[in-house]
Amino acid sequence: MCPQLDDAVYAASKELRGRGAPDPDVLFLLATGGRVPPGAGEVAWHLPLDSVAGVPAVWRDKELYASEAADAVFWTIVDAPGEEETGNAIDPNAPAWTPGFPVWLAACSGASLAVHAGAGFSLDEEGDARVGTLSLTTDHINLSGRTPLLGLGHSRLGSIFPDQTNLHHEGLRRRAQELADERGIPTSEAVVGCALAPSQLTPAERRWFARAGAQLGAFGLADPLIAMAHAGLSCLSIVAVLEGAKRMDLKTQIREAERLAPALDDLLGALAPDLARTAYALREETV
Repeated sequence: MCPQLDDAVYAASKELRGRGAPDPDVLFLLATGGRVPPGAGEVAWHLPLDSVAGVPAVWRDKELYASEAADAVFWTIVDAPGEEETGNAIDPNAPAWTPGFPVWLAACSGASLAVHAGAGFSLDEEGDARVGTLSLTTDHINLSGRTPLLGLGHSRLGSIFPDQTNLHHEGLRRRAQELADERGIPTSEAVVGCALAPSQLTPAERRWFARAGAQLGAFGLADPLIAMAHAGLSCLSIVAVLEGAKRMDLKTQIREAERLAPALDDLLGALAPDLARTAYALREETV
């Protein structure tokens, strides 16, 4: 058994149940900030994670929200960068699995599906082809040089060599595209290259990412996606494309993310019934 991850997840899951948290069907992990998507129902339960046993330090300033809609329970955790940071910094002394902890916690508690929303940048030669759109991830390339699975050979929470072939749920992606088109929300589809924060990529690195097959780049995306595969979750990954060839400072990126936030809320809310149905179908497949 992997004592660090497994013990932390089991302790947190047990405590959450004991404190009245409903078991989730779907996890929303929102790295762009925001709120519980309106279509996911009113918040019926919430708790600061700093009061829950087993939660790693980097997640203790977050809160867990639970809501219900379409006969499904949605967990939402907002993991957004602040004014003076580029997101949750990776503690070199923390276990490699730490950035993916909420994924394993949700899966252990019952979830079969996760939705991740984050920010990224265009890698097109012209640099601006997708700026200002919500891009639906078709696949990803881990170019970050790290994995959250280090040391998890004996974990009971998943296979050490998880199959990522069908991680990105094609049916949900198609449905998200349909709903976005109906609402006039600009979207695109892309293979996303996962980079390691906090430094920006050099021009040569951007060209290398593009030659590797990525149309977009995103920081901090590899850990949650790989954790989802390990935990047996399917996912819908949405990347808000904030910049192209012209570099933006963090404050400008945050303002751009805030501008796209209503469209993201609208899309996620409209998807809630489809997310519920898909979560149930995925659970039935594993029975």
